[in-house]
Amino acid sequence: MKFWWLLESARLAAEIAAVEALAGDEGWFDLERWRFHEKMFCAEGVLTAHGHRYPVRLIYPDQYPEVPAWVEPQGEARWSAHQYGTGTLCLELRPDNWNAAATGADVLRSAYNLLSIENPLGGGEARAPSAHDIGELQAYGWWEFPVLIGAACLARIRDGAAVGLNAVRWFAHDDLWPIMIHDEADRSLMQRPPDADFYSWRTAIPVYVSENPPPAPRALDRAGLVRAAAFDFMTAAIVEASTAAVVIFRAGEQVEIFHLTEDGGTFRRHVLVLPDELGARSARAEGAMSKRVTIVGTGSVGSKIAETLLRSGVHHLTLVDGDVMLPGNLERHVLDWRDVGFRKVHGLRRHLLHIVPGADIQVIDTNLNWQRSAKTHAWQVEVLSGGDVILDATGDPATSLFLAAVAEANGRAFVSVEVFEGGIGAAIATCIAPRDPPFVEGRATFLAWCDAQGIKPPGAGTRRYEMLDAGGEPIVADDAAVTMTAGHGARTILDILDGSPTSPDSAWLLLGYRKEWLFDGHGHTIRLNVGERGERTAPEEVPEAISFAVNLYKERANEGGAGG
Repeated sequence: MKFWWLLESARLAAEIAAVEALAGDEGWFDLERWRFHEKMFCAEGVLTAHGHRYPVRLIYPDQYPEVPAWVEPQGEARWSAHQYGTGTLCLELRPDNWNAAATGADVLRSAYNLLSIENPLGGGEARAPSAHDIGELQAYGWWEFPVLIGAACLARIRDGAAVGLNAVRWFAHDDLWPIMIHDEADRSLMQRPPDADFYSWRTAIPVYVSENPPPAPRALDRAGLVRAAAFDFMTAAIVEASTAAVVIFRAGEQVEIFHLTEDGGTFRRHVLVLPDELGARSARAEGAMSKRVTIVGTGSVGSKIAETLLRSGVHHLTLVDGDVMLPGNLERHVLDWRDVGFRKVHGLRRHLLHIVPGADIQVIDTNLNWQRSAKTHAWQVEVLSGGDVILDATGDPATSLFLAAVAEANGRAFVSVEVFEGGIGAAIATCIAPRDPPFVEGRATFLAWCDAQGIKPPGAGTRRYEMLDAGGEPIVADDAAVTMTAGHGARTILDILDGSPTSPDSAWLLLGYRKEWLFDGHGHTIRLNVGERGERTAPEEVPEAISFAVNLYKERANEGGAGG
């Protein structure tokens, strides 16, 4: 957790003063107490509108003030259509228009305005105007026959140490159904065999082991195989009746595997032993592999970076995007027609889990600038702030600045990746606190540098990823431009995770893919030094405010845990 009330005590003092002043000056709010609720600093009191009392709770989330505070009933109550269930009120100050200069007192005033307009306990029929603006698509509710076995698993079978043997069979090609055998040790790995999946034509089939030597190479019916295996009565009955199973004969170093077919026959399978090198080719140290990367924007660039990171040994990812996969996205995205109609984060998660089934992949399927509950927004930002590196792949300056502020507040490394319109090049911006200046300062330096060159930053054309050349003809960013950019972005992130980030004088990389703008052509790289991080004046501490909040936190903990 960030513990904003400890790190920003001056802001804490200002919030306390503002709310208490509102309670003293305005007749419609009575402050009952300050406390911690579900680990979050809050004020409890009563709003009075049209003579009716509304017990409320003003909640300051842990990422405050980068994300807004919110107001909710102290108990479950449905007061307005502008409310998320029986919880958070949807107010004038929301995640999509929050300004960090606002205070909790402003949020309380907004709650009072809503209740005054609608007068819910007084039977009012007026409704406050709505500002919801989410696209229709986003709002819609889209809903040879070898046996493969790892060398270590085979060794455990030979030693009689394999536990929980099972197999998975899948449809690979016309009438080709490979089988992979695995045990509990295999399934405990991050890069483990996949689970059964009806949609991918993968089925789980049981495995039976016989301690007898394998039968002679000849045609063998089911009954003959069971006799050769010398199974007990119960197992023999199950195997004879099975429509799909694997029987392993092992005797010392000798191992042979039979597949029982649906027509009651048997099939001696060719065994392919796989070297135990899963993960060995990623070149990631264990420390780097345990770290998490948050990717905001899972479009063409973000999806490719996610896949590259996963294949490079980064198995803890948080994906954030509210967009839906459509046919027009297929040209540059890692997903395909099987994912059209689904939100990109869910399709991408499925895709990545087909690569590393044990990967830890969290998803948030909304855009950060959408209007929604402040409580939900705070939770989502709390989740994404957990990344050791926060990547912005949205191409949206406002989102970049917001994510950079969250990364700065939480001491996280921040990387922004953007394909220039038309695919003429790209920008990879890195901000590692406390080494580099904040991203907002770095961007200002970049814009000033462009101005000094007498040229504007690459601008947009009539469509996304499109710009106009000198003759007015459209240039479209193709998949090559996107893929190259994603590769550079992934390399930047991996270097950070490996503890060898790019040098400060190359914190901003401008990559040229064609002779346009300031680029000489493909391969022209401009290393932009955006300066050093200047001295920062530590925010003034207000010991009284810290003591006040700490005592409340302890008080709540003593009552039965700060999570209550």
